[in-house]
Amino acid sequence: MASLEEYLLDSYETPENIDDIENQRFRIKDDNQADWALRKIARARQDMKEAEETAAMEIEKINRWLDGQRDESLRTERFFTALLQEYYEPRFMTNPDKKTYKLPSGKVQRRTQQPRFDRDNEALLAWLKQREMTDYVEVKETPKWEELKKNLQVFGQNVVTPGGEVVDGVAVFHRAPSFKIVTEEDNK
Repeated sequence: MASLEEYLLDSYETPENIDDIENQRFRIKDDNQADWALRKIARARQDMKEAEETAAMEIEKINRWLDGQRDESLRTERFFTALLQEYYEPRFMTNPDKKTYKLPSGKVQRRTQQPRFDRDNEALLAWLKQREMTDYVEVKETPKWEELKKNLQVFGQNVVTPGGEVVDGVAVFHRAPSFKIVTEEDNK
């Protein structure tokens, strides 16, 4: 026996193929059919939610597997990198101009790196200001749009001040009203 939901979903004839709707120009003719369409939308959303939940579980399982593979690969890479470094470091020390040793399967390289700087930008900024070194201080200016918008009016494709002056740098794009479907399932 079909559930009430299945019975209601199937209670109106619809085109066999949703793509054929455009060709057949299916139209809703009354509130009962509109309610049926809302149930179809709610069911489609529920199907999508279930598909997303299933996909999320599979993605989680695959990510756990991938994390294990990544960890194993990183351990192997660190182990052999340490062995290579232990073997080649004395060679680099005896010949400091030599930067690369080439082998059939790759290269072993040693490069001098620039120092890394951990900065406390607030302390650095205070230090620069105290010494009047403002050439090294970046100032970022942006309009306070939300505050400005309260004092403007829309006039056609422009915004204008209360005095009627057109504001440069702002264009108005009028949009159609939004159309939203809210099913009973959405309210749960």
